[in-house]
Amino acid sequence: MKVSFATLEDIDATVEMASHMIKETRYKSYEFNGERFGSTLKGIIESERGAHCLLIASNADGNVVGTLIGCVEQHIFSDEPVASVVVLGVLPKYRMGGAGLKLLTAFKKWAENRGAIEMTAGVSSGVDLARMDSFLRKLGFQLTGGNYSMALGTG
Repeated sequence: MKVSFATLEDIDATVEMASHMIKETRYKSYEFNGERFGSTLKGIIESERGAHCLLIASNADGNVVGTLIGCVEQHIFSDEPVASVVVLGVLPKYRMGGAGLKLLTAFKKWAENRGAIEMTAGVSSGVDLARMDSFLRKLGFQLTGGNYSMALGTG
């Protein structure tokens, strides 16, 4: 398993992976807009500001099997930089193969190089929460809150 910064050539494979993965999350009722997602990924890759990163995990065949989008920004009430995992996704077949660990490890190093004082990861997908909780705790994360959602009607 290889982890690297994504390039423009990785966008199509990352969008394709996301279009399948979203179907197993609580976001499955959202209309997936691959063009919008691809444009967002392109913006992260080409950004000169350097506050966001897009990491990919590739298998031995060079196929994208996981991705992490993260950022380091000053907190709204402080000058100190904080790292946040925005998206972490690994295809089901590769979840026990170390891709998630390697993505988080690479992101942690990237964030530390930018002076981040803390790394946060929210879990809002609704996918196997007990296993994700165990995984994150083993890495040293502490549970510090929760995620809540409410469907809004249009009529």
